[in-house]
Amino acid sequence: MDNVTHALISVMVGETVHRALPPSAVLSDRARRTVAITVMVVGGNLPDADVLYTTWAGTTLDYLLHHRGHTHTIPGALGLSLLLFLAVRLWWWRRKITPRPADTWFLAGLSVLATLLHIALDLTNNYGVHPFWPLDNRWYYGDAVFIIEPLLWACCSVLLFVLPSRTWRILIALVLTAGLGLSWFSGFVPLSMAALLTVLTAGLAAASRFAPPRVALAAGVAAWLALTATFVITSRTAESRFEALLTDYFPQTRTLDVVLTPMPADPLCREVLAVQRSGDQYVVRRAFHSLTPGWIPARRCAEMYPGGTPDPTARLTPIAQPSTDEVNWAGELTIPATLLADLGSEYCAVGALLQFARAPWVVPKGDGWIVGDLRFDREPGLGLAEVEVGPGQDECPRLPAPWVPPREDLLD
Repeated sequence: MDNVTHALISVMVGETVHRALPPSAVLSDRARRTVAITVMVVGGNLPDADVLYTTWAGTTLDYLLHHRGHTHTIPGALGLSLLLFLAVRLWWWRRKITPRPADTWFLAGLSVLATLLHIALDLTNNYGVHPFWPLDNRWYYGDAVFIIEPLLWACCSVLLFVLPSRTWRILIALVLTAGLGLSWFSGFVPLSMAALLTVLTAGLAAASRFAPPRVALAAGVAAWLALTATFVITSRTAESRFEALLTDYFPQTRTLDVVLTPMPADPLCREVLAVQRSGDQYVVRRAFHSLTPGWIPARRCAEMYPGGTPDPTARLTPIAQPSTDEVNWAGELTIPATLLADLGSEYCAVGALLQFARAPWVVPKGDGWIVGDLRFDREPGLGLAEVEVGPGQDECPRLPAPWVPPREDLLD
């Protein structure tokens, strides 16, 4: 999830908790609100501090393996919560503030909530997290919410007239305006969904202006949770329907995984990657799927995909199945099922990439290979999740990672 969304949701949750609890006997209303919002916003973005050591490591593989790495685990998040808690307690001590037990519990609860909320929001995307390290080093994916979701921004419009801070209100208004503008004019969002986004933003802004603050905040939180649930339910429905299509179209192929990437502000359209095995062949197929083909056909979903139709490095070939209004086939790649394991054993860079790649692919280049993850293959050259290896060319990550390869089912 992008950091703007993390910040907006954190502010809304912090303000809601502040207003829901009885006043502090020590802290003024303004002071406690400042603590609540600061702790939630800082803690709600603190797990992304992993970019500091991934930048220091200096390789793409280190970034892939350690962004959403240890700081995005429950033990790591609780460690960050402790640092945040101690920082505020030190600040209170320097200001000669002696908190009551209720204030201490208030601070502790928000410190824990902020960092865990970050992991929960990131879990809704398809990049993945591994929250249960060190007991479980597998990746977990939500495949439900696009990484930048303007509908979640719209839920935070309840803050426009609730927050006393003029600075926060201006910043939130700017973000909401940007979200509406992108939805109407970027071409990524159907006009019907842009209209829904506009109505939701206006309705929650009106609640912020005319309803009691607690009611308005409750409406914003309820809208956020309801929208997230909608994206999750529609994703699971799309996954089930697409798996049924795969069974009909490719009866001799075993499906290992279905990777879904939803569209922004649109729970009806998705990019889908089918990771499959057919005998001694590994196949990854790319398509676009519509849950409402009579309203928004899959071809239209492909046209609206952010960034346009990718021109990937992976050499996808046409799929021998006709596209329909429900599914628009974009191409497939087939390689020997043992090739990934062989290259992972031979090259350190490939072995490391396979600890991240959920939809891996391989193409030859000269006397070497390019290996990547189709989730992030958007350009003809080397991109975020691609490595080139060959004789004398093999860059290992500087920081080893314990994560179980997502495609362990192909590497055994």
